[in-house]
Amino acid sequence: SRVEPGGHWMDPSFANSLLSEELTEMAFELNRFARDCPPGAGLAGNLFKNADFNKRRVTWRQIQEMLNDPFVQRNSGQRMKRLHKIGIGLVGSVPFSFQDENGLVCFFSRHNADLTLLRSSMNEGFLIGSTDLIGSQIAIRKNREACAAMRREMFIEAIKKVKRELLNNRGRSFGDLATNRSTLDFLAKQRREAQDPLEQDDMATRFKKKVIKLGKKVFKRINNSRKKWKGTKLEGPPRQSFGESAFVAFGVFFTMLTVLKVANSINAADKNYKFDGAWYSSTLCIIFALTPAPVGQPRQIFAAHLWNILVGLALRQIPTSTGLEGFPTQDFMDWGSASYGLPLIWKQALAVAFGVAGQAKLGILHPPATGLSYAFVKDDYYSWGTILTVYLADVIVVAMSMIILNLSEAKQYPLYWLGLEWGDAGRCWYTGVQTRGQHDAPLTNAVSNKLTGRTVSMEGDDRNV
Repeated sequence: SRVEPGGHWMDPSFANSLLSEELTEMAFELNRFARDCPPGAGLAGNLFKNADFNKRRVTWRQIQEMLNDPFVQRNSGQRMKRLHKIGIGLVGSVPFSFQDENGLVCFFSRHNADLTLLRSSMNEGFLIGSTDLIGSQIAIRKNREACAAMRREMFIEAIKKVKRELLNNRGRSFGDLATNRSTLDFLAKQRREAQDPLEQDDMATRFKKKVIKLGKKVFKRINNSRKKWKGTKLEGPPRQSFGESAFVAFGVFFTMLTVLKVANSINAADKNYKFDGAWYSSTLCIIFALTPAPVGQPRQIFAAHLWNILVGLALRQIPTSTGLEGFPTQDFMDWGSASYGLPLIWKQALAVAFGVAGQAKLGILHPPATGLSYAFVKDDYYSWGTILTVYLADVIVVAMSMIILNLSEAKQYPLYWLGLEWGDAGRCWYTGVQTRGQHDAPLTNAVSNKLTGRTVSMEGDDRNV
């Protein structure tokens, strides 16, 4: 797959070296055609979405590992699956950014390639240099096309001016014009003026050009938005088996039962530590049904809850404007009789907005936690003491989830505790994704260490990592 504008190429010697004619034909078919894909879908789209344009390095991924990850979107062409079938198991991606062009170059290799040579500084330096060369050619293409269009426009304008001059002298023959020195000098001057790129336009002309350029950009953006309404024809998430669903129900039931029991006991004992156990219903859905999801790992839960609580408590300090009867106003534009303050509905919307934006900026996304910013800005009985009870519930949820989920041979929780970022070279947080069955290139400890360049702690056999 590729992200437009782009291209693809496969070494013919690799295709001809495959064991069967069927695999050779499949390789040539992959080389002849690549489906365009949006960022976040398909092989190229997933690599492009996770690319870090601020760091110049090669990020290595295993195709089998991406196929087994339920959170990697695959397009309808099954390109990743076919690449793995013909023996391509590794892909190294290098991002580039020149002028206004951002892109990604993917380098594919056999699954049995020597990882030490692939990860060598000499080879990675060559891949980065090749990416710079390819990226510069793509970046210059737009300016080259713009210059060609400008030259065509100037040439056409010069022809029009000469044509107008010939029409103005319609009574004279072409021979008279060709032998008249002053006329030829005038036509040459008209041509030079039309082809002079340094000719200064007046303010009205420059303003008109800027308006036309802006209008084209707006129209292009709206047209692209309309095309996106059709979707990308991706596959839906896979269904889980009856046994897995029953295991999820078992774990969620006992964990939620414990959280509700703790919440009822604390709320009855001391109102200063009041909290709602229902806040954890969505969290349990992510942990038990989407176990490998990064948004369900312990760091995300603890950090996102703290951030949203602080946002809610901070925005609660903004005075709330009241209506005629002294109640907080709820209407969108109803500012009430107060001379200052914000309507409660505005404060609630701001709390949710800052809660989501802050989680995205800090890299601590945990969607269910956003409800805390709304609850804390709305209800005064949630106070600083609630932070303690929320963290107590967090510890209970993480501990019980860890005990229950790791009883399954197909699940592992957590994948990380205090990861400092969303993965380094090789995207280490994928090393804990569960796979079942045998495959040609298992993500073993040795392979993962060679791909990432660092030691990764993993438990269990190769089927569970």
